[in-house]
Amino acid sequence: MANPIVSRTELAVGGKTMTVQGVVQKTSFLLGLSAIAALGFFFFIIRGGISGGMAQMITFGSMFAAFGLALFITFRPQKAKALAAPYAILEGLFLGGVSIMFMGIDPSIPANALAATFVTAAVMLGLYRSGMIKVNEKFRSIMMSAIFAIMLIYIVQWGFVLFGSTLPFLFQTGGLVAIGFSLFVVVVASFSLLLDFDNIERGVAAGVSEEYEWIFGIGILATLVWMYFEFMRLLSHFQD
Repeated sequence: MANPIVSRTELAVGGKTMTVQGVVQKTSFLLGLSAIAALGFFFFIIRGGISGGMAQMITFGSMFAAFGLALFITFRPQKAKALAAPYAILEGLFLGGVSIMFMGIDPSIPANALAATFVTAAVMLGLYRSGMIKVNEKFRSIMMSAIFAIMLIYIVQWGFVLFGSTLPFLFQTGGLVAIGFSLFVVVVASFSLLLDFDNIERGVAAGVSEEYEWIFGIGILATLVWMYFEFMRLLSHFQD
C-alpha cells in the first residue's frame, strides 16, 4: 500500500533534488520489472512447471515478503534504491500467481482488472492535475484512516485464514456485504493514488534528495498492485 510507505518515511533534503521526471522513470522501471516477473511466473505455472500447491506457496510467500520489505523500507528509506528491484520482483510473483487463481473463477477477470486499473489511474491523474480534487489535510487524514482500517481488517482476515476460516460477510464470495466492502476498498485504493501524486509534488517542492525517488516509485507500484488485486476481487464477486 503506497501511502503509508511514503507518509511514514523520513526523507532527507539536500544534494541533487528529486524531480517528477525522475520519479516517472523509476516507477516505469519498477512496473516493467514487476510485469516481467508476473508474466514469467504466470506462464511457468500455465505450462505445468510447478505444482498448484507450490505455486500458491510462492504467491502468498511473495505477498508477505513484499509487505515485510515495504515495512523495512519505510523505516530505512536509505535502502530503497537497493531494495526497489527485489520488491518489484516479489510483487510480480504475487501478481502472476494470484492472477492464475482468479482465472479459475473466470478467465476474463485478470484482463478486465488490468484494464480497470490503468483506466482508473489515468482518471485519477487527470482529476489531480485539473485540480478538481484537492488533497488537503482533511482529505489526507480521512484517506489514511481508511487505509489503516482496511489494513487492520486484512490482517484479521489473514489470521482467520490460518485457521481455515474467513471473516463473516466481508469475504464471502457474492454476498451483498462483501460486494459493498470490495467496492469501498476499490474506491479507497483508487483515491490513494491522489495521495501518491501529492506526496511527489511535496517532495519536489521540499527539495528532497534524488535518491528518494525510489521511495515514490515503490509507493506508486504498491498502490497499483493493490488496485489490481481489489479489482479482481470485485469482479470475482459478480461471477458467483
